[in-house]
Amino acid sequence: MNLREGIEVKVDPRKVNIISFEITHIHLPNIDFKVVCSTGTYIRSLVKDFGEALGVGAYMSALRRTKIGDFKIEDAIHWEDLKKEIDDLLASQVEIDAAPNT
Repeated sequence: MNLREGIEVKVDPRKVNIISFEITHIHLPNIDFKVVCSTGTYIRSLVKDFGEALGVGAYMSALRRTKIGDFKIEDAIHWEDLKKEIDDLLASQVEIDAAPNT
């Protein structure tokens, strides 16, 4: 159900592949975990299914994607570094544009 709009949304079951599942921290009622899964896996649905199986319900308070395809979070650059690179590139472009033509 889409609670924000009060509209029920039907999500059809689908086969997914859970390659690994690791509980990384338990501080009840919160449980942190890492999952490696196939494309198309809805982690929120996985959490909901766990809650239903345990008879207690469950919801997510956070989600962080650390890898998709060949892209990994450890290879990402920080926003500040990206901004500096763009600023430096723009500054060098201004210097080139301002240079006298010879």
